[in-house]
Order: sequence, then C-alpha cells, then structure tokens
Amino acid sequence: MKYRGFSVFVMALTLLLAPATPLYAQKDNLIVAVVVSGEIGDKGFFDSANEGLELIEEELGFQTLFLQGRQQPDRYLDLLITAGEQADLVFVVPGYFFEEQLADVVAAFPDTTFVYVDGITAIEGMSSIRYLEHEGSFLAGALAALMSTRSDILDLGEGDGVIGAMGGFDIPVIHNFMVGFEQGANYVAPDVRIIKRFAGTHFDPAKGRETALTMYGEGADIIFQIAGPTGLGVFRAAQEAKRYVIGVDADQKPLAPENTLASMRKYVGTSILDFTTRYSAGEVGDMAVIEYGLAAGGVGIDYGDIEPDLVPNEIKEQITELQKKIINGEIVVEPYVQPEQAGS
Repeated sequence: MKYRGFSVFVMALTLLLAPATPLYAQKDNLIVAVVVSGEIGDKGFFDSANEGLELIEEELGFQTLFLQGRQQPDRYLDLLITAGEQADLVFVVPGYFFEEQLADVVAAFPDTTFVYVDGITAIEGMSSIRYLEHEGSFLAGALAALMSTRSDILDLGEGDGVIGAMGGFDIPVIHNFMVGFEQGANYVAPDVRIIKRFAGTHFDPAKGRETALTMYGEGADIIFQIAGPTGLGVFRAAQEAKRYVIGVDADQKPLAPENTLASMRKYVGTSILDFTTRYSAGEVGDMAVIEYGLAAGGVGIDYGDIEPDLVPNEIKEQITELQKKIINGEIVVEPYVQPEQAGS
C-alpha cells in the first residue's frame, strides 16, 4: 500500500518524540469512525480517509466505521450522532463542512473523542488535525512554473509561463493552497502569470471541466486542481484542451496519465492512523492539535508510478532541493491570512 513508507516514518518519529510515560490513559480495543461529507470514489480526500481506516484495522486491529454524507448536509447531524453512539474516536472529514452540527454533537457525547480534520477548531472538547498544504502547494507552484517556462520540454501547451490554480468553494483552506502555489511559482519564475479561479462548488465535475476549459483558453499550460470531486472535471478538460494538470490529495495520475504531471498529496489516511496510534498509547487527548507538513511527511509531491513520466529528472531534483530548504527553514512559506486577521 502506498502509505506504508510514510506510516513507518511517522510512527518512528512518534516513538522518538513520545514522552517516557503516557500523559493520558492508554486505550485498547477502540472503535474508530470516519465521517465524510462526500463519499467513496472521489479519487482524493475521502478515499484517502477510508484507506486510513484500512490501515487502522490492519496495523492496530481496531474496529472501524465509515459514514458517508454524500454531499447531503441534512444527513450530517444523524451521521455524527451515529458515530458518537458507536465509536470511541471519530474523525470528521473535512471538519469545516460539519461546523454547525459539531457544536451540538461534541457536547452530547463527552466520552467520545471527535477530531476535526483539515483545520483547527475552537469547538470545546475537539481535537484537530491540520495540514500545512501551503508548503506542499509551494512545490506544486514551483513545478508548474518550471515546466511552463520550458517550451523545450513541454509537449503540450505554449511553454510561455502561464499557469493556473482552480479551487472549488471559496474558503480559507483553498486560499491556503493558492498562496503556497503562488509563492512557489514566483520563487522559481518571478515573471510567471498565474490564473486563479473558483468553480463555486466542491461537488460538480462538470463545473470543474467548464471552469478549467476557460482557464486553458486563457493560456494556462498547467492547472493545479484544488477542488475536491469538482476537480475531477479538470482531468477531462486537460485531455480535451491538450494541456496539463497537477492533482491533489491522492495520486491522481491514473485519471489522465498523459496529462498529469504530479499530485500534491495530503496523506490523510496515514495522519488518521498516526493520530489513532498516539491516542491509543495515551500520548494525545481531547483538544490536541497536530500539524502535518513537509517535515513530518504529511504533504508532498507525488509523480505517480505509471507511465509516462512527464517531469524530467533535472526538474525533480530542483523540487527536492526546494523541499529540503523548506524543511530546514531556509525557505519560509507564508500561510494564507484571512482579511479580518490581517487587520487585527
């Protein structure tokens, strides 16, 4: 399984950083649930979360439960209640789609630990898993800019330094992807032109295709899709327009092998495994906040393992060097700051 190497790395890191004695009660025979706003088959975030449960069953031997919202908000409350009644540890993916319901449910189940995935919440009693997607997106932006400014290696597109980033909903986490992407692109190619668009939804591949075709029509050689299931339409658009795409969350190269340069991974499944491992060992409790960035291997660039390999080794080496510089602090990738925060 693709997560195996990262799993071993994180678990080894956990052992090195773990306190000599547990801070909280150790827990055995847990029932672990994942509640998602979408459904299996998104080829990204939700599939990755489900793979996390498979890892928990395989490596920890715990019972698991996977509950799907299927993009129907009127189901969310009942799903959270079901998870609270049946599970000891509940991962809510992504947490920001369940904000309204969680405020009530978490208080109603004080013996269940709820984990807000993909951000930090102020809801009392909840833990949080936050990904430093701006760090991984920096590498995606650098990759896009390096490829788009090299007409000698770009078989599709113009090679004149025009790239794009397409989000789904206009929400802070997507802006965080975008600011990282922009910083990475500008770092390696200050004159690159970046087209940024929002499709307005995370759950409409047809809208994603339409939005991406417009961006390709405006000159983008490469689009970084950060739009959940809506982003699946970008792969179809890339094939139609004969341009390139960078995927997100999971290895999405199989969706369009001839057009997909790489994917900016969020290792959601392995972070769920890691949190569960720490929780069962008594190393984390309620209100824990754990961040997964490049240093912890929680985000990164994945070129896929099927042909054709579209990225030359010389550019891969440049991306690797940039990653090292981010990890050692030589490059600091600034996160997105919401307007009200900027003015405070």
